[in-house]
Amino acid sequence: MNATATNAAAAQQPASKAQEQITHLPRYFPTACPQCAAQTDAFFQCFEKHAVMMNEHDVVTAHNSLQHCQPELRAYMTCMEKYIANKDRPWWKFW
Repeated sequence: MNATATNAAAAQQPASKAQEQITHLPRYFPTACPQCAAQTDAFFQCFEKHAVMMNEHDVVTAHNSLQHCQPELRAYMTCMEKYIANKDRPWWKFW
């Protein structure tokens, strides 16, 4: 297989989860927990900075702001999903 065929095959594969754009806020947004304070603060600050509505009918700015805050959103989601997964475990499975 030559380099061109290898590159073409790689381009046809779906993007990994880490490379996909997150286009919607998670269902638990804007929940925060003490264990995720740093990630939550970083994402909320970025989102607040970029999600300023241009007028009262603006429905695009908040959606576009997610593009600016992808690393912060990923960190927030990763931490919160770990927290929620641990929180939802039955009490007898904590050992």
